[in-house]
Amino acid sequence: MRRKRQSIVISTISSALLLAAASHGHAAESYSAKIEGAPNSVGAKLSIISELMKGTREYPTAAALRRAARRDIDAFNNALQSAGYYDAQASFELIPAEDGQKPLVIYSISPGPAFRVTDYNIIFQDDGTDRPDTLADANITPTGAADGATLRNQQETFLTYLWNNGYPTAEIVNRRAIANFETAEASAIFVFNSGRKASFGEPVISGTKKTDNSFLARMKTWETGEEFERAKMANYYDRLRETGLFATVEVEPGQIGEDGLTPILVDVEERKSRTIGAGVSYSTTEGPGGRLFFEHRNIFGHGENLTTELTGSQIEQSVNVSISRPLPHFGARAFASSAFLNETTDAYDARTFEILGGLSKKWLDGRLETRGALKLETSNVRSDDSEDRTYFVSTPLSVLWNSEDDLLDPKKGFRASWTVTPYAGSENFTQSEITARGRVNFGKNDVVTLAARTGLAATFANSFDALPLNKRFYAGGAGSVRGYGYQEAGPLDEDLNPIGGRSRIDGAFEARVKTIKNLQFAAFIDTGSVSTNAVPSFNDEFFFGYGAGVRYYTPIGPIRADIAFPIDKRESDSDFQIYIALGQPF
Repeated sequence: MRRKRQSIVISTISSALLLAAASHGHAAESYSAKIEGAPNSVGAKLSIISELMKGTREYPTAAALRRAARRDIDAFNNALQSAGYYDAQASFELIPAEDGQKPLVIYSISPGPAFRVTDYNIIFQDDGTDRPDTLADANITPTGAADGATLRNQQETFLTYLWNNGYPTAEIVNRRAIANFETAEASAIFVFNSGRKASFGEPVISGTKKTDNSFLARMKTWETGEEFERAKMANYYDRLRETGLFATVEVEPGQIGEDGLTPILVDVEERKSRTIGAGVSYSTTEGPGGRLFFEHRNIFGHGENLTTELTGSQIEQSVNVSISRPLPHFGARAFASSAFLNETTDAYDARTFEILGGLSKKWLDGRLETRGALKLETSNVRSDDSEDRTYFVSTPLSVLWNSEDDLLDPKKGFRASWTVTPYAGSENFTQSEITARGRVNFGKNDVVTLAARTGLAATFANSFDALPLNKRFYAGGAGSVRGYGYQEAGPLDEDLNPIGGRSRIDGAFEARVKTIKNLQFAAFIDTGSVSTNAVPSFNDEFFFGYGAGVRYYTPIGPIRADIAFPIDKRESDSDFQIYIALGQPF
């Protein structure tokens, strides 16, 4: 019994004009076209590659229409063979315009069977030994599919295996399939040059001016004499790029020597080593603010970064000097800093000096970072009722996941952190804080963004009264619950000053909509709660603020202006708060 062939019929009408041969010779008519008999897996592709199906130009004569159809037939046959239909035949028929009907081009597709590859052959054109002879030797399991994309992927996977198993100069020469039309089966033939087998040599570095070449050499991810593996060379490239020292980095294997070692050729272009930056902000809770920083990269030629940062507002002024240096053998980074902080708030006045040193290491392509440090600090903390000098030794430990795509205006990705800090000294206690933020986008060109953040903080092994004022948690302000004064989204004393707490919960939700090219509007709601309990409690009073804002996009990032209002306003709360800053709030 004859099996009915599945087909796709796709038709389109073009605005092209045709002088039909059967008409008066100069009458302009539009045409139509359709494809019959195409397999479901390739029908849509045939429609895309067809001149006539796209209908984007005019064909003034029947002869022009036939020439375009013949070009389509050639393209169809190539596409069908590429899809594994090696015995496919495509043809067309032009039905002239009659009785007011448009000329019609009918493409007929006889695909034949979808071929299967039953035999895979690996051929090397050059001499060599100890090379894989089959796909199985390269841990490749063939699918039997005969389409060109699958065969190309299998050949490239085999090439990658050669690169990662001692053949740095291996290359693809050719690929073909020999079809048996009686059985609808095919043999795939992959042709390579493997080149000589090699082991890793030393890096040979060029292009450096200030950077010590021995420092870059120590960052290598292999041992000299180890069998060449391109993946390790790629990891070395990533290490060099992640230092941030270079504008361009090129890494490739060199010519294999008589000893079988291939040097790794590294060519770099150093970035400018110094950066100066500044930023300004304003809020009705904190007044005008500013930030000035200076960064000197590669200060001693071994990837060191020296940063000096000054920040200032009505409630807080600080200076921080930090230096970090890569540790190539550990894939980590050592850092140290010293800082002075002066705070003048309604809750307390404090002057703090601290020094810190530690290690950080990144994992999973840099998205995961772990940090550990030792910190020494002393503070003079004053309030209306007391003045205390505190001394602490702490060991902050943190884990950070960051897959965001931009610092000031992230559009994709997620950021979450967990920090645990044990303190010993004037008081003994441990604090822990978890934060997370992310966003999703909708619409054409991501016109709508929904963003959210949340945070939890807790203090253990210490009473509320014994916890120093500058170690308590507070809520309210530009980076917390907008609509409330700085530190004021929480309990107040009889003088209406914030008292803080041992724990905190906060969160925010913001919807952003782009209207024109450089303008985005936002609406948001923030919430937070501060508790004297060791861990956050949902039974404590929550404070809510809501508002709207605008973001104007500039080459350096969005400039943000928000106005926020407190819900359930207390007598001590302002009617509204205004915040102006650079960058999205989260």
